[in-house]
Amino acid sequence: MLKKVIDDRTDLQRKEYGDDRYLLFALQLHQGIEDIHAVAADSLTDGGQDHGCDLVYIDRGTEKLIIAQGYEDKRQSPKDSAPAWKASSLNEGVAWLLNGKPDALPERLRPAGEAIHQALREGAIKEVQFWYVHNRPESVNIQAELDATARMTEKVLIQVYGDNAPNRVIGMEVGVSTLYRWYEGSRSPILVTDEIPVTVDDYFELANGNWRAVCTAVDTAWLQNLYWEHNGDEQNRLFSANVRGFVGVKGKQGAINSAIRQTVQEQPDNLFVLNNGITALTRNVEIGEPDSDGRRTITLHGLSIVNGAQTTGAVSDNTLRGQTEAGKLMIRFVVCDDTTLVDEVIRTTNRQLATQPADFRSNDRTQLRLIREFKEDLGGIAYDGGRRTAPSDITKVPPANKVVATTAAKALAAFHDEPYLAYLEPARIWSDDALYARLFGDHTKARHVLFCYGLHQAVQKAKSAYAVKCREDPALKGPDRRIHEFFQLRGSVLVVVNAVAECTEILLGHGVNDPFALGFKRKPQIDTGVKRWSEVLKPMLPFVPLLAPALQRQGSDGTGDLGRKTALQGARENFAGIIYQNSAQDHVETAYAQFRQTLEEKAP
Repeated sequence: MLKKVIDDRTDLQRKEYGDDRYLLFALQLHQGIEDIHAVAADSLTDGGQDHGCDLVYIDRGTEKLIIAQGYEDKRQSPKDSAPAWKASSLNEGVAWLLNGKPDALPERLRPAGEAIHQALREGAIKEVQFWYVHNRPESVNIQAELDATARMTEKVLIQVYGDNAPNRVIGMEVGVSTLYRWYEGSRSPILVTDEIPVTVDDYFELANGNWRAVCTAVDTAWLQNLYWEHNGDEQNRLFSANVRGFVGVKGKQGAINSAIRQTVQEQPDNLFVLNNGITALTRNVEIGEPDSDGRRTITLHGLSIVNGAQTTGAVSDNTLRGQTEAGKLMIRFVVCDDTTLVDEVIRTTNRQLATQPADFRSNDRTQLRLIREFKEDLGGIAYDGGRRTAPSDITKVPPANKVVATTAAKALAAFHDEPYLAYLEPARIWSDDALYARLFGDHTKARHVLFCYGLHQAVQKAKSAYAVKCREDPALKGPDRRIHEFFQLRGSVLVVVNAVAECTEILLGHGVNDPFALGFKRKPQIDTGVKRWSEVLKPMLPFVPLLAPALQRQGSDGTGDLGRKTALQGARENFAGIIYQNSAQDHVETAYAQFRQTLEEKAP
């Protein structure tokens, strides 16, 4: 069944992905990624001299780094375990990447190494995971190899990065059984299927149509035992319906969790009134008769904590294992067979978590207006407005006419002079009120969002085309090789979007009063917009290597926004100067003139 699911993902069978479709599918499932292709453009390193590191994924929002090796056996149903030497090569690649010396890395890994080094140096990574993803059964020997890699890495990171070293380093073999479990978790929100008894003092019950909820207070010790039994590793089965697992008690995301732990340590009797409580999904709830003390046993048929992962993890910290009194917590057990309503419960009960700041904006008037404009004014294009796709839908081929808001927001930010922020801190687009208002105000129309999104997709398409060229001809030299090498730099797509925006007046042949007024005429579909931008990009692509200084060490030999912006400004001005000089050539002038005919400037 899993093979069919993967085979049905025709979008993952692109030439530039090679044999990494299982790897990308695993990353999308595990991280709940909407636009896996935008992530793949920056994260894949697979190719010559990758030293066993096919993918390097950095998520500053969740403070997580994933380094992965992929392997696909082309046989119909391979029965033996995956080749162990692949896990060994991952060990070698990790040693290369994490030694704190990006300049010593092979050319293929240098951009990833620089991005990792910067994130670790800034203390932006609190968890490191090593994956070996394949389509064969898992083996004890491979997991042992990955565990050894994790132990070695933990020592290296402490030695190189000191107090900024991550708190947790783990190795994971993601074979067919793990990948199938992740897939099943996307289809069914409840993975802990045991019958679970809990004794309570009292309860009350509410029901309405297709849902039923039992509300009560539970001893925190009961919750701790559940966590220690079902969530002691990376499987996170107890949190299968949650948008994320427990993030720990250290780092910028763990401050609140540390306070919860402190409450259990110092004033457990007050935990009930100092905590918002927990919401959990279950398949059924049975209420037992009261015993001689008036207490009842409630039996749960399966359980997943949909809201309260942080509370559960904090009160179950290992430092609390010897504490005899841990207080009580409010909890509601929800039974619901309506999958649409379950998805809504998962989404709305997690609104207060800063997992994806786009959630906070998904119901504001600007996003709702944009959804309507995309649908009504642009010929039925689907725009998600920052609302996440249901977990069961991210495993399917994405609709051709859908614009993912998180990707569109990065394109919009890059076009309007924030390429570094779009790459390094995309969550700020949604969480920073002033920045959000600048990019998504009343002046922002769907036609302009599509204009920027089309440019982003066209640049990403060009990057993929050069990756295919180099994959088919590893000895490729000359301009094509230089363009490909530039596109291997992380953040290259967004820097090109920004540089092309700098050339807007060259493309239009006149000054632009308000860039937000730019858009395509009539009702272009997504592929039409991408095609129009692709024609404009053709004469520009030979010059994109001029933008490389803006991406060296993320824009500067040192650190800080000033160094990045200075490097970007210089590279962008050089690029725009060459584009202007080149615009007088007949074929270039014709391409720009044809593009100009498709545009209109309409005041917001």
